[in-house]
Amino acid sequence: MDIRQLKCFDAVLTTGAMTRAAKLLGLAQPTVSITIAQLEREIGFTLFKRSKGWLEPTPEAYSFHGAAMEAIESISRVTQVAREIRRLNEGEISILCYPGIAWRLMPELIAEFREERLNVQVKLISRSSVALRQLTMARNFDIAIVEAPAPQPAANVELIDYKCMCALPVGHPLAGKTEITPGDLSGMPVVMLFSDHSTHHQIRKAFADEDANLNIALECDFFASAWNFARSSGGATIIDPVTAAQINPGNLELRPFKPAIDYQLALVRPSHRAHSRLATEFYNLLQQRLLSLVLACQHSL
Repeated sequence: MDIRQLKCFDAVLTTGAMTRAAKLLGLAQPTVSITIAQLEREIGFTLFKRSKGWLEPTPEAYSFHGAAMEAIESISRVTQVAREIRRLNEGEISILCYPGIAWRLMPELIAEFREERLNVQVKLISRSSVALRQLTMARNFDIAIVEAPAPQPAANVELIDYKCMCALPVGHPLAGKTEITPGDLSGMPVVMLFSDHSTHHQIRKAFADEDANLNIALECDFFASAWNFARSSGGATIIDPVTAAQINPGNLELRPFKPAIDYQLALVRPSHRAHSRLATEFYNLLQQRLLSLVLACQHSL
């Protein structure tokens, strides 16, 4: 039996006549009669008896009707899901990301993505980049955003390069300069990330090369923490453009830092696994947003 037969059966049972059922379904009356006869042969019992010009459902028909309706509704749900998947409005995306973008950029981007995809469910898992490199080995994710070095092996990786900026509180004495050097910051309180971060040794070398006094007031895990301490204490810090873009512009002064302090993000997708159209759409949106910050940084330089 098929869904067409079940719909004909439901229409005849509901309207009580082949002619009315045919009109309801937009079919010819003989087509409905033939379909009901085919269904009765397949299931092995009679569904309707003629009585004074009307079709009288048999007791078996009433017993069968509930199961038929469940089948019709199930096929309808499957059809709807397929339609939503075609429209990229159904499915799940699992995203791993480091905390630096989990607090603002990613939630805002996900909300933007779901504006026209309200049935999409997103799982956002935030861990340190070190922990994320371990999680990516399981390949149980669609997209991961981690700080370089990128996780290996078995991953498709795209690296995005940035130049870090010097972040100063509004009204800082150095805010009038067009760029900041280690010499400008010599002896001033500076906030840095821990020594296992890619920027740490670059900054130390930059100060050493200029024989500038690196006065480390605080070392911490994340750029956002570094900035908030610098803002509260009147110090300075060197942060990535991605973090800077998530901070209210009225709360900080950003200046290019020379020499350049390089910073990389890795966009990761599991290899040896098919990528859903939905995850690919989000990946493209995320990629465009992160690359736009590269251009904004270059423009400021």
